[in-house]
Amino acid sequence: MIRSFSIVFRPLLALAAVLTLFALSGVGGTSADSGARTFKYLLGTGPLCAHGPDECPDIAMAHNGDTIDIAGSGMLSIHPDSISGGGTFTHHTAAGPVSGTWAANRLLGFHEFGCTPDNRCGGHVLMNVTLSVGGSPVHNAILQFDCVIGKPPAGAQEGVRLAIQDALNFNHKVSGGTVLILQ
Repeated sequence: MIRSFSIVFRPLLALAAVLTLFALSGVGGTSADSGARTFKYLLGTGPLCAHGPDECPDIAMAHNGDTIDIAGSGMLSIHPDSISGGGTFTHHTAAGPVSGTWAANRLLGFHEFGCTPDNRCGGHVLMNVTLSVGGSPVHNAILQFDCVIGKPPAGAQEGVRLAIQDALNFNHKVSGGTVLILQ
C-alpha cells in the first residue's frame, strides 16, 4: 500500500512543490510590465547550436539518472498571455531511447530578466505541454526554461526542466541554450 501511494502521489507532490516554490519566489505569472510584448523562443535549436556543442539540444536529468533531450521553438505573448510552438524530445532510459514531439498548450508563468540592444532577452518561462510518441499524446507536462540574459535572479541557471504528470521529473539542468527574441 505504501509503495503504491509513493508511485502515484510522489510526482504530484513534487509538481505541487515546484509550483509552490515558483509562486513564492515571484517568478510565476507574467512580467510586471503592463505593455503587450511578443517573443520568439528557441530551446536548444537553430542559431543557438552555433555557440558550441553543449547548446543543442537542451538536456535535463531525473533523479534515477534518465535524461531527456529537448529542442524546439515558438512564440510567447504577454497581455494577453499566450504561447504556441513545439519541438522534439528524446527520453534516454536504461532500456533505450524513446523519442517524440512536444506541443505548447498554455503559458503558466513568465518573468523577463531584461534584453540586450539586439532584442535578445532573458527570462523564466513555465508552460503546459503535451508529449506525444508516434503521433499519439502520452503525457501532459510542465516545461520550464530559463535564459540568463539580462539581470536574472541569483542562482538562475540556463536550461530546461520538465515535470511529467504521473511520471518522472527532470529537475536537474545538464546543458543547453535558450533565448527569447523580442519581436
